[in-house]
Amino acid sequence: MIQHVLTRCLGVEPSDKDYRQLSLTLSAAVVCTMIAAFFCGYNTLVKLYWPLLIIDIIAVMLGLLTLFVLLRLKSPQVAKVILLLMVALVCFSVMEVRGNQSYSLAWAFLCPPLSIFLLGYIYGTIFSGVYLACLCALMLMNGQGWEDAAWQGGAFTNLVMIYLGLFAFACHYEASRRTAQKLLRESNEKLAQLAHQDPLTGLYNRRYLEDQMLQMDNESIFLAMVDVDDFKRINDAFGHEKGDQVLTQMGDLLRKIIGAEGVVGRWGGEEFVILHYADQPSVFIALLERLVTGVAEHSFSDVPPITISVGATTYYKGRHKASLRYVDDALYDAKESGKNRYAIMRHVVDE
Repeated sequence: MIQHVLTRCLGVEPSDKDYRQLSLTLSAAVVCTMIAAFFCGYNTLVKLYWPLLIIDIIAVMLGLLTLFVLLRLKSPQVAKVILLLMVALVCFSVMEVRGNQSYSLAWAFLCPPLSIFLLGYIYGTIFSGVYLACLCALMLMNGQGWEDAAWQGGAFTNLVMIYLGLFAFACHYEASRRTAQKLLRESNEKLAQLAHQDPLTGLYNRRYLEDQMLQMDNESIFLAMVDVDDFKRINDAFGHEKGDQVLTQMGDLLRKIIGAEGVVGRWGGEEFVILHYADQPSVFIALLERLVTGVAEHSFSDVPPITISVGATTYYKGRHKASLRYVDDALYDAKESGKNRYAIMRHVVDE
């Protein structure tokens, strides 16, 4: 309900940075207004007592004013001040009127946590300090004349309502804290995903691929670099938007062909890199053949047939830069040999 009201009236979503404070303000305003309304009925129907009834009526009016300023005038800071002044003045007035009768001094405990919730640590502490000074002055000036407080219905009602008010604030604060933590976790997961993901194709990006190479447990794996043949002609003839669609479809096709046998990612531009975990070179070479044939036979939307050139080698963890140079040289050989084929650095990968 709180989320619905904030979204409808203030246009605030749970992911917004101000949502937590606004939800706390709205919840506190609703709870305090409900408590004041309850005591209006109590002091009218159960035990008519005009001084407290007037205080409660004023509290209800201030609570409604807080909601109006927050939801209609859209002034959260002003609403916080009105609400906190309402709680402080009403609680202090009750203690002034009733003294320690009906355990009225317990209302002193409502203001400090609320001031921290609404104003933050610094201003909340200052406000609570001033409030405590006023409370101490009240007790020092009137404490000598107070009689022992008898346990009666009014005392029971006061303690129950104070408990419920603090409990409601604490529950909402904890719920908002958990929501904030959940959103933070989701945001961090999304950032981590973006850090490792190519935004166009959804494949792993170069950073992730190199991290995998440098952190792998195996001493060596098979490495292939795939380049889309004559990709510039596609961009020139059909536009960059169509070129992006081709790259996305190419990424999906490569991922489908490789399956669980390895990892595919976009290296940059029209180049893709494959890390393959085959035990035997023959298995890796069979994959290269499937790649070249599968792409040549695949029908890409609204463009002529597309082919790829593939360079392959064995990647050694201790020779990172050299392995990348080998696979790049192999790709160059495939291009120079007529494209639509694969080439292997024979002194590195042996059948």
